[in-house]
Amino acid sequence: MEIYRLSYKNLRRNLWRNFSTVIRIAFGVVILILLLSSGIGLKTFLKEEQSLTTNLISNQTKQTSNLNLTSKELLNSGVDFVNSTFGLNLTNSQAMGFISSILTNVIYLVDVLASLIFLVGIFGITYAMDMNLLERKREIALLKLMGFTTFQVAFTHLLEAALLGFIGAIVGSILGALTIFVVNHFIEIISISVILPFWLPILVIILTALLSALIALISVWFNTKIDPLGVLRYG
Repeated sequence: MEIYRLSYKNLRRNLWRNFSTVIRIAFGVVILILLLSSGIGLKTFLKEEQSLTTNLISNQTKQTSNLNLTSKELLNSGVDFVNSTFGLNLTNSQAMGFISSILTNVIYLVDVLASLIFLVGIFGITYAMDMNLLERKREIALLKLMGFTTFQVAFTHLLEAALLGFIGAIVGSILGALTIFVVNHFIEIISISVILPFWLPILVIILTALLSALIALISVWFNTKIDPLGVLRYG
């Protein structure tokens, strides 16, 4: 178990490099959570408006809430404005179908952007691990000469990459949740529990840690599968 404690000790070495890596990962996680939460909010809005449209079609308007009445008034005003301006003859259901189609495409775009920004932040870990492994070649060679297997040495560095991702994900999740809470406090449209479900930060943290280790796998395996005598002899 002593060798695996190196993962924690290695985090304290090259502190600035590891810190910058954590910041990049945290930034990617913040953007991911904000965009995914926006997508969840849009999906919730679509469901509510589809329900509203159903009520309009079935003429069940007597038992609706004040929020629904306001939404209906806005919808009627918008449809009337479009019809009078462009000479169209849109119904409320057609207008809601058009809006739903646009918002659905926006949700897909948001999900793609969130994934790309998240992956860019995660891939920043490859640079940090490459530099760390390059500086530790002699240390890796010594560990292998002491009897540690390639798998054991590689696992310590994979664990280090996972810890970097884990710390970055926690920081990013906290910042993202705080941002959503503050924005939702001033613009109270949908419940915070709907926009930011409890499982989202947990899933993001686990996924980030796993992806960080997976992305670093090739670099770690290549740099630990070395001839220790050759490294110590020729540097």
